[in-house]
Amino acid sequence: MKNKLILIIFLAISNFVIGQNTILWKISDTINNKTSYIVGTFHQFGNSFVDSIPEIKKVLLSSDLAVFESIDNVETTREIIQQRKSSLEIEKRLKKKDLKKLKVIAKDWKVNLYKLKPLEIRWKLQQEFQRSKCKTTKPTDKFDHFDNYLQHLAEENKVEILGLETDSLQLSLIEKEYKNPNWKKERKNISAWVNQMITDEPNMNNCRLANKYREFDLEYEFEKECENDILILQRNNEWMKIIPNLLRKQNTFIAVGYFHLRKKCGILEQLKENGFRIEPIEIKPVANTVYN
Repeated sequence: MKNKLILIIFLAISNFVIGQNTILWKISDTINNKTSYIVGTFHQFGNSFVDSIPEIKKVLLSSDLAVFESIDNVETTREIIQQRKSSLEIEKRLKKKDLKKLKVIAKDWKVNLYKLKPLEIRWKLQQEFQRSKCKTTKPTDKFDHFDNYLQHLAEENKVEILGLETDSLQLSLIEKEYKNPNWKKERKNISAWVNQMITDEPNMNNCRLANKYREFDLEYEFEKECENDILILQRNNEWMKIIPNLLRKQNTFIAVGYFHLRKKCGILEQLKENGFRIEPIEIKPVANTVYN
């Protein structure tokens, strides 16, 4: 009896350790005999990173349905932005030297800098920092967005796809979360990120999460409560009105940002509360070293 108890404890500890070192989870509905999977993504990683984890493509292509945060064509989102009126506010609010640097950084952006809102510029700079300084993509990558590449694979292999929300909704939720920040609130942030992009000695602490993700050295903190925010808590709760029914009907693959899987309000814990069995899939960071 004592040895059996030790074995149970050992297995429980082992399961916890694996659970903190993976981005891929198996979701079982034993009543309806359905097996699904969910991957917590880091959006700015490119297709070479995804390809280095064959388990992800395998379970995606074996699924009946692939679910993403949004399946809107990126061109649709750009068109939403392009339809805005240009604003010269950026020239009034940013220092001339910062604006000059920003224009160099943004020269290949596929959206008009003068039509972006302050928060969108800051987010775009943060994304570019992850790709160029944290090296989340390779120069040879055809896709610089984790989720978009998975959607491409699903479409290419005739897997049905579904979006949980639209890109326009995401943009509005971001604005609400940050209380519609104006130039007064954002110009210092933008200036700081512009300088991080230009300098030869950026603060590599900004790559900490990307590096931990690359090595699957992640904390899910399932025992912790979530903050009362829009981007994680509110969206998770909205998505959970849809996801359980999908998992009961079809073998489903879900790809959402890693942060949506964490803590008590995370999708994993909420699915457990809905009677699903959740198991971590052990994967090893064989080829996920920092790119040169």
